[in-house]
Amino acid sequence: MDVMEGVVILLTTAMVVGVPLFGLTLRFSLKPLVEAFIRLKEVQYGGADVKLLRERVAYLERVLEAHGLMDDHTPLALRPGAPEQLPVVAARKDRERV
Repeated sequence: MDVMEGVVILLTTAMVVGVPLFGLTLRFSLKPLVEAFIRLKEVQYGGADVKLLRERVAYLERVLEAHGLMDDHTPLALRPGAPEQLPVVAARKDRERV
């Protein structure tokens, strides 16, 4: 076996074994970063769950308005990216149950 044949065997072995190991290493190291980035984008643009919850809250607000149980009839416009906060003190009403 001459030097050229040894180099070819070494490079072939390195490519057959090294490339898949390098690929697996990259996959396992980048997977958490990619998943975190995807979750960030879902939260930023409002995923399906957030949209469904907003629709449900809007429906409940309409029902409360129809029964006259809401003081303020104008919904609060949420700024995009701003955290949703409840008021510190909520006014209580004494009303009969329907």
